[in-house]
Amino acid sequence: MTPAVRAMAWGKLTPIPISFRIAAMPSTSLLVTIAAIIFLSSLLQGAVGFAAGMFGVPLFLLCGVELPQAVALAFISSAVQNALAAWKLRGEAEWQDLHQPILLRCVGQPAGAWGLYLLGTANSSLAGQVVGGILLGIVIVQMLWRIEPRNVVHPAWQWLAFPLSGTLFSFCGMGGPPVVLWVLAHNWPAIRQRAFLFTIFASGIPLQFVLLWWFFGTPILWEMLLGLAFLPLLLVGTFVGLRLGETLPEERVRPLSYIVLGFLGLSALVMPWLR
Repeated sequence: MTPAVRAMAWGKLTPIPISFRIAAMPSTSLLVTIAAIIFLSSLLQGAVGFAAGMFGVPLFLLCGVELPQAVALAFISSAVQNALAAWKLRGEAEWQDLHQPILLRCVGQPAGAWGLYLLGTANSSLAGQVVGGILLGIVIVQMLWRIEPRNVVHPAWQWLAFPLSGTLFSFCGMGGPPVVLWVLAHNWPAIRQRAFLFTIFASGIPLQFVLLWWFFGTPILWEMLLGLAFLPLLLVGTFVGLRLGETLPEERVRPLSYIVLGFLGLSALVMPWLR
C-alpha cells in the first residue's frame, strides 16, 4: 500500500502526489549543512533544555530541506537525546503524574502527522511560512507568559497542553513548549520537572516513527538513518551545550536563545516574499 493510499484511507481524501525529493542522495554541501544544524540544535538543547526542533526544523527549511525531511531529521536527533535522558532520570519520574499526559499527547499526534502530510506535499514556501509563523508564536508566548508555580493546576490546562503538544510534535517537531509551560506552572523540584519532561518527550517516539512511516512510506526511514549517522556530532553538541548551560547564567542564555529562534521564525516567514 503506497503512502498516498494509506493517507487516503486514514482521512478519506483524494490521494496527493508526493512531490518532495525524499531519500535522494544529498550533495556534500547539504550533508555538511545538515551536520552543522544537528550539532547546533543539540548544543542549544543541552544549554537551555529545549528548542532542538524549534531551531533545527526552520533552519533545515531555510537551507532547502523540505518539511517532511526536516521533521524526520529533527525527530531522530531529539529522540536520541530524550530517550537517553529519560532513561538516566527514570528513578526521579513520578509515574502517577505521567499516564494521562502521555495518553493525551499521543491522541494529538495523528492530527499533526496528517497536517504534515498535507503541507509537506504542498508548496515548500508555504510550509516554511507556516513553520515560521508557529515558531514566532511560540517564542512570543514563552517570552511574555509569566507563570507563577502553584501546588494545583486546573485539569483543563492538561487537556489543552498535551494534545496540542502532540499535534505540534508530529506536525513540525516543536511539541515541547506547551508541556514546558504546563510543567513550569507546578511547584515541583527541578529534578522532577526534568524527569517529567524527558519522559513525556520520549513517550511519543514510537508513535511518531509509525506515523511518519504510515504517511510517507519506507523512503522516510532513509532520512531517519541519515540523521542517525550524525549521532557522534549530536552527542558532542549535547555535551558542549550542557557545559555551557552550567557555565553561563540562565538569565543570559535563555533570552539569547529566544532572539535566535525569533530571527529564524521571522526569516522563514518572510523569505518567500524576498526571493
